[in-house]
Amino acid sequence: MPDVDLIAAARKAARQHNVYHRTPAPKHVMSPEERVARHAEYAARDRLHAAMVRAKRAHERALAKEADAVRLAAEVDRIRSEVRLGVKSPAGKLAAVDVAGMLLLGPLGGVGCGGALLRTMEVLVSKGRHPVPSLLAAGRWEDEAALRAAVEAFRPKLAAIGLRICRRKAGLRIAKSKPGKAAS
Repeated sequence: MPDVDLIAAARKAARQHNVYHRTPAPKHVMSPEERVARHAEYAARDRLHAAMVRAKRAHERALAKEADAVRLAAEVDRIRSEVRLGVKSPAGKLAAVDVAGMLLLGPLGGVGCGGALLRTMEVLVSKGRHPVPSLLAAGRWEDEAALRAAVEAFRPKLAAIGLRICRRKAGLRIAKSKPGKAAS
């Protein structure tokens, strides 16, 4: 009968030479002080990264805002040739709608406007804020996205006649164009 100790020693030697069954080296266990220091280092690195991302996004937003202002000014300059300077809104009113002539009248003149947008502007020229559902019904818009797209596309024409659309939670209204926003 073979010796049991001899067989166990042979198996142990075989396991030690087999790289796939080698026991892993003991891991370094951090002391509580090392753990706190590493956690503080990672937290500082994360805060720095977050600050850099915020700064980069703010810079990108500023660049986009500048580009949008330049694009709007160029569009307003192009549209100024279409503005009818002799036709202005009545005294005491910021804006008016000429339904027969399909014109929106502002302080700097009048500009042509399509049917659905004209019906929407008819509501907007009255005083106060107007909720989006009332504007959707007035212009017979499919949804709010269609109304927003139309108003955004009409923004350069509004700026050319000295007007802008003011959006708030309570609704939309027509307001005077801010002096620095459009090219004079």
